[in-house]
Amino acid sequence: MTEYLNKISEFFKSHGYIKIFLIVLVISLISFQLRAQPADMGFTNYPELKKMFSDEHGRMYLVALDPYYYLRLSENLYKHGYVGETLKEVDGKKVPYDTCQYAPPGHPVSWEPPVICIVELLLYEIWHSIDPTVSIMNAAFWVPAILSMLLGIPIYFIIRRATLSDIGGIVGALLLISSPGLLYKTSAGFADTPIFEVLPILFIVWFIIEAIHNQNNIKKLLAFGGLSVVLTALYPKMWSAWWYAFDIVSVSLVIYGIYLMVSKKLGKTIQHENTKHILYLIGFYIIGSTFLISLIHGVDVVVSAVTSPLGYQVALTTTTEHTTGWPNVYTTVAELSKPKFADIVNNSIGGKTLFILGIIGIFISFLSLRSGKKEFDVKYAILLTIWLLATGYAATKGIRFAALMAPPLAIGVGILTGQIERLIIMSRDGLVKYALYPTIGLVFLLSIAKYGAKIPQILIPTTYVPIAAYAFLASIAILILYKIVDIVTSNNELKLKKGFSLALAVALVLPPLANAVPFYTAPTFNNGWKESLDWIKNNTPNNAVITCWWDNGHIYTWATRKMVTFDGGSQNSPRAYWVGRAFSTSNEELAVGILRMLATSGDEAFREGSVLMNKTHNNVSKTVKILNEILPVNRSTAYKILTEKYGLTDKEAKEVLNATHPENPNPDYLITYNRMTDIAPVWSMFGNWNFDLPPNTPNEKRDKGYYFKGKGMINNNSIVTQVQVGNLYYITNIPFTLENITTAAVAYENGRAKVVGQVKFHKIIIKTPKEVIGKVIDNEGQLSEVVRIEPDGRIYVWVVSKNLEDSVYTRLHLLDGYGLKHIKLVKASYDPTNFGVQPGFKVYKVDYGTEYLK
Repeated sequence: MTEYLNKISEFFKSHGYIKIFLIVLVISLISFQLRAQPADMGFTNYPELKKMFSDEHGRMYLVALDPYYYLRLSENLYKHGYVGETLKEVDGKKVPYDTCQYAPPGHPVSWEPPVICIVELLLYEIWHSIDPTVSIMNAAFWVPAILSMLLGIPIYFIIRRATLSDIGGIVGALLLISSPGLLYKTSAGFADTPIFEVLPILFIVWFIIEAIHNQNNIKKLLAFGGLSVVLTALYPKMWSAWWYAFDIVSVSLVIYGIYLMVSKKLGKTIQHENTKHILYLIGFYIIGSTFLISLIHGVDVVVSAVTSPLGYQVALTTTTEHTTGWPNVYTTVAELSKPKFADIVNNSIGGKTLFILGIIGIFISFLSLRSGKKEFDVKYAILLTIWLLATGYAATKGIRFAALMAPPLAIGVGILTGQIERLIIMSRDGLVKYALYPTIGLVFLLSIAKYGAKIPQILIPTTYVPIAAYAFLASIAILILYKIVDIVTSNNELKLKKGFSLALAVALVLPPLANAVPFYTAPTFNNGWKESLDWIKNNTPNNAVITCWWDNGHIYTWATRKMVTFDGGSQNSPRAYWVGRAFSTSNEELAVGILRMLATSGDEAFREGSVLMNKTHNNVSKTVKILNEILPVNRSTAYKILTEKYGLTDKEAKEVLNATHPENPNPDYLITYNRMTDIAPVWSMFGNWNFDLPPNTPNEKRDKGYYFKGKGMINNNSIVTQVQVGNLYYITNIPFTLENITTAAVAYENGRAKVVGQVKFHKIIIKTPKEVIGKVIDNEGQLSEVVRIEPDGRIYVWVVSKNLEDSVYTRLHLLDGYGLKHIKLVKASYDPTNFGVQPGFKVYKVDYGTEYLK
């Protein structure tokens, strides 16, 4: 038996590449498996609900919103060879044109498609040739999960090169692929660009490290340096902020080169470093990348490597400020909000323990134990410190950037693990035996006790792609067999050392991997929405415009191929105010005027350089005031206001009116859905925007509205409602006669209800299947209550702020258009994405009439 085990051990030692291949395969497959979990649709156990979120073949729809933008571009590219919806002449040249986004007027797009579109179509062509039922969306669904298989590979080799430790490399790789900030945005279904924000820099750094370590072999140095140059030159095609990788690597190399030259000048010998060749590499990378980027993309792109960090710093700073006269939508985008330090830590590497270990690892990376003795080596410390500082600063400006910190932190933890393993192997004193062993053993036992139950789920997170699941299990089984043989065939001292090194690795990777299973996320798009969007696509004219809040705009453009007022790529625009105003106002004529203006002339009436902006000397507040005054009235009245009250000439007034009161307006279709009730504080804040307040007024101090959802029941000829508002429950008893309505604010202490006061409602509004009844209760009240009684007896209840009680949105979505003359429901379908009325996805046609032209 011993002889047999020795033969296995010798086989792996003499064929080291097999072990490395298996390690890389395991890292790649577990990354894929973790990200394949959403395909199981674990967000529900109900088959009917799973059908709602999947296509006719049972394949889940894309998650999130932005992926639908790239899906639309990919479908266009496949259909007619360019990503635009059509070709249009712009400045005398035919160019691809996106007629859907921010329309009218839309905008030109590049002839060159995004890399993600190319990858989606490449996968589609391969998969579709095997299975004709596969759609481009199905292929796009798997792109991030497949590309993520590459994430851990460079991390493993970087750490292995730094420490000669396979265990350290595996730890770093597994920490990166399980990083919370990366896992969600690179999972199956999230067919967006985040994978390209991280993946290229990993390979660039790896190639640079390999070039440095092959400094005495000029051919290998140039080969790896050339690979890093080529990848850097291709990076701008993948992500607009490509320069962060170039700047981090270039600055690190320059500092390292200066360190080597100064050390040499001071007479200090740097072991294993060929200063001359390393300086060649630095020049080759910086000059070669600069030349190749300018050749492929132009000199301006090269210059942006210097100017963009400064501009990006300003952009990051102003995402939470209102620096123009218009509201800044970015202040309400969750991933761009300024995060707490704890959020940065958790999203980057998964917890404060690993975060601290990553920083320690970066700090001690200047110490090398590769050769079996302590040596000073600063290149890793320089690179990782600059990398972490740059990405850490970005993370403080928006939580979405926290994922960029994951690579340096994961490498740091991996290096620390590798250094500890080397220290254990090298040690001949009692430090390891009496200090490290007990510590590692205790941490290992605690990790197993807390997360051990999830080990089976980590090994088999999903079987949706059987070949990936079985290949992963087979590969890891072989590696486990190898490690067991390696430990068993070692002498007693090495057995202990190798065993504790393995225990350290397990203790570090088990918690983040356990937190990554199960992992699932529900799509936003669904078959309920699809029903209504298909209706728009097939039953509305080509010049129809969809007006909605921006968040789902990409879905609407993809599903309908119609013009959409604004979306996730154009949300930070004046249209946020105007759409919010249309929903939050109680003046239907104003809402219709706004929708007519946006649907036909877009920004023409209020853009920079327009008549009104010029007349008011670019005063947004005055421009908005004038437009709010003329949009609700007919053309002749508006003309009179413009000429007599504001002093516009006949020509100027008519130019304004052509934008606000067009003779041939585009038809507009308004969409509401249940989640809009929850995000009312956002769109109502923009809709009620006070332009006279200082631009830096925080959102918390601005006027906004809100809805709180609750439930109701009929009891003894009364409607009894309960709505939670903060820590209190508002309970209302509404007799059918609407007389003697009583309210109570109730707090629960130790499970017991306690009345702490009454609720002063301004108005009670009740919608029954036959009528809508409203009654003013208290003129001083700042809240109202809306009760909706369905034909089947279900009762929906909302406590609503006074400023939204009669809003267009309340009347449309909660009261089915009650009291509105010009906005009529034309299609409604089921909305499974949020609690609320059903059908909860509603399409309204805006009837402008002809009175406005008089």
